[in-house]
Amino acid sequence: MLTSRKSEASIEFIVLIGILILFFVFFVGITGVNNRDIRESTVFTNAKSILDIVINEINTASRIEGYYREFHIPEKLSNGETYTMTIYTDLRMVKIEWNSNKNLMSNIVTENIIGSVNPGTNVIKNEKGIVKINES
Repeated sequence: MLTSRKSEASIEFIVLIGILILFFVFFVGITGVNNRDIRESTVFTNAKSILDIVINEINTASRIEGYYREFHIPEKLSNGETYTMTIYTDLRMVKIEWNSNKNLMSNIVTENIIGSVNPGTNVIKNEKGIVKINES
């Protein structure tokens, strides 16, 4: 009878440890998913702020004849990832793309644009109604 109680206590202990391990694995999994979501949200917000800088510069330059300004955008996103900027003049849109499958687009007010925006320092000007970006 005494050995039966010892073995029953051992089994209960093993079951309890198993449940605690499952709970721990579940908790770590949920925490990992939340951390990934937070990182992705931070990168998205960073990409949006870079896009907003470019959009504001283009829209301002399109409205002011003789406008000239140098502006800087970061070389990489907050997670260290590279990105590309594309201006679609016919659609009046600018797109920022990163991670080969993530992108964000925003509207601009003009289609009279020559040049492209690059990470780093950019020069934008309005010459006779045409917005020139990094063009002489």
